[in-house]
Amino acid sequence: MRKILAVIKREYLQTVKTKGFIIGTILGPVLMSLFLIVPILMSVVSVAEQEKIGVIDASGKIFAELDKKMEYKLKDGSRRYLLEEYRLTGDIPQLKEALNEKVLAKELSAYVFLPADISEGGEVEYVSEHVSDFDKTNNIRNALNSIIIGKRLKAEGLDPSKVGQLMRRVSLSTKKVSKRGVEEDTGGTFIISYFLVLVLYMTLIIYGQAVMRGVIEEKSSRVVEIVLSSIRPFQLMAGKIIGIGAVGLTQYTIWGLFGIGFTTYGGALIADAFPAAASFKIPSIPAYIFIYFVVFFILGYFLFSTLFAAIGSMVNTEKEAQQFMTPVIMMLVIPLLLILFIMRSPNSSLSVILSMIPFFTPTLMLLRVCILLPPFIQVGGSIVLMALTTLLMIWLTAKIYRVGLLMYGKRPRIREIIKWMRYK
Repeated sequence: MRKILAVIKREYLQTVKTKGFIIGTILGPVLMSLFLIVPILMSVVSVAEQEKIGVIDASGKIFAELDKKMEYKLKDGSRRYLLEEYRLTGDIPQLKEALNEKVLAKELSAYVFLPADISEGGEVEYVSEHVSDFDKTNNIRNALNSIIIGKRLKAEGLDPSKVGQLMRRVSLSTKKVSKRGVEEDTGGTFIISYFLVLVLYMTLIIYGQAVMRGVIEEKSSRVVEIVLSSIRPFQLMAGKIIGIGAVGLTQYTIWGLFGIGFTTYGGALIADAFPAAASFKIPSIPAYIFIYFVVFFILGYFLFSTLFAAIGSMVNTEKEAQQFMTPVIMMLVIPLLLILFIMRSPNSSLSVILSMIPFFTPTLMLLRVCILLPPFIQVGGSIVLMALTTLLMIWLTAKIYRVGLLMYGKRPRIREIIKWMRYK
């Protein structure tokens, strides 16, 4: 045990003192903050400026109402869209060509062609140098739809205002009920669930590959031959895995403390700096989510890091490791492809079965915990299955590690690896 502790201490201190760990630990909270703050700022910050839009109204009946409907205001109170009508005095293609020149010369930001049969379904044309301003095109589309539908209703003897009242949309507010009570949820559950699963996925890969990279470096430099003269291969593997895992927990602890501070004071700070964002509510995160996050990180880390350690012992370079890594990475990628299905139906039979598969459990069961806490028998059962699978993988990979660590030259084949597993 003393030798394992010595390896753990060496791996831990060697990693936490690196610039990469320090920078990553600092950048982690910064990126988390940006992940939450930037979407809020983007929703309240306006970059709109006044634009002049030309209108060719072939029907001669739409422009006045369209100009009135497009009275959107900028922050200074001025109109955002200045509509300028171009009457048909000659050939339509010739007029369009003239307006094309105005658009290219920046005299107009765009122009709209309204056909004479617009009320009967004629196609409206929007012409601009760029058509990716969906806010502007949606505003024009909505205004025209409102005008044309109103004209059609009047033609049928109906009052558009009364029809509008009868057809007004129903507002729907989403609220989440839990043992803590009822609270409004405007997408916070989705954001938290997706974010935590993504963080878990990234860190399992990063720290798993760190274990593999460490084994390859020691093996290629022949340092391992000296180390193995005083310590057993299993002790070396266990110390390396636990030491790097402790680094991950240290980083998570720092990030967790930052997250608690942000959720406690972040809302007030954002509201003070940007009053328009005061309506945004930072969702509360139950403590059990953090507990399960740590549990699934530890189990997932031990399960996948043993596989990465075995891969590192079988190869001589990182390039050789790519082929062996593909199946392991796929076991982490597949759950990401199932996220939307699990979110829609967290308690379905298929969701339960998928989350009980040990290699999928860290991400999928954590996702279910974030969305709708499953019965404890399911969570506990997945943890037990995962722990048993981890012990089995440690037993198998320890045999591969013991032989592969001292093997150099040609990359082993599957038959050779199976033989290593059978050695006593």
